[in-house]
Amino acid sequence: MSFLFRRSTEQPRVNEEETNKEIKDEPQHQQQEKEDDNSKQEKLLSDSVNEKPKEQPKPVKRRGTFFGNLLGNGSKNSSSASLNSSHSSVSSLSKFPPLGPLTLTGYKESTHHRLLDLELANNIRNLIPARFQLFDNWELVYSLEQHGISLNTLYRNSNPEHQLRLLKKQKAAEKGFADSIVKNMVVGDTSRPRYSFEPKRSQSYVLVIKDNHNNKFGAYLSENLKPMEHRRYYGNGECFLWKCEKYDPSKLDHAVDKRAPQEIRFKAFMYTGINDNIVYSNHDFIAIGSSNGQNGLFIDKSLLSGVSYSCDTFGNEILNSSPQNAKFGSFKIKGLEVWRIGTLE
Repeated sequence: MSFLFRRSTEQPRVNEEETNKEIKDEPQHQQQEKEDDNSKQEKLLSDSVNEKPKEQPKPVKRRGTFFGNLLGNGSKNSSSASLNSSHSSVSSLSKFPPLGPLTLTGYKESTHHRLLDLELANNIRNLIPARFQLFDNWELVYSLEQHGISLNTLYRNSNPEHQLRLLKKQKAAEKGFADSIVKNMVVGDTSRPRYSFEPKRSQSYVLVIKDNHNNKFGAYLSENLKPMEHRRYYGNGECFLWKCEKYDPSKLDHAVDKRAPQEIRFKAFMYTGINDNIVYSNHDFIAIGSSNGQNGLFIDKSLLSGVSYSCDTFGNEILNSSPQNAKFGSFKIKGLEVWRIGTLE
């Protein structure tokens, strides 16, 4: 009995030792599993890092359109920037101040037949180059009524050097004769340079003619009228012919009041570029525009008569009134004026 009891009492000890051993061994397995999991995760991370990125498909390049190239490289930002810049440029142009009112100087109080008025001058001003539109004072340099009928006088008064001499005399007269004498007597006067040089300034001129039928026409010239010794045309593409045409509003379909009296409208004929026969003048005549020996505007040396043809230089109509289907129009000069645009000094 004792044997049996003793064995029964020792059997639990063996179980306790085994259980204790299992308890001691259990954390090691868990640690091993954790270590294995960590190593797997590190391996996965290293593989993901070392793995090469997959090549993405390249975008297909499309050929830009003509209007897309004008606006930019096709991107929205560049197109919007270009559009904004264009809007800003337009807005900046609209902010420019208007031109000042135009004044016409040179008429004497005794001059009754004045050919150029503000309405006609403003119509011409709108077509001349921008650098001359800034001048708000036009000066009369020649008039049949004020200076007499002479082609030589017209050439002389149209010469800028002659105009500058007259301007200096006028200023000297305004200051007084004694002032000039005192300046010459002062020792060491440095107001007048030793070598005087007058800088040349660009001017343009307007020719106005009125015939015996009260028609007004003329030309805008980039240079002053002058006698040429050799047959050589002068002037540039800024020149043009113009006329004031009479018309009947009752014959127009869009007329509001067809009972209105006869009215006048302004017409201009710009340089076409077909030929360079712009202006030629000598001591016998003045010719503006030419093709096949026919001049757009011809004035003889007496300044009393002239003729107008349709020419290729300006593609103009006959400047004076003439019957329909007429090849040319001849006229008698009732008044003639030359105006300068631009300053002398």
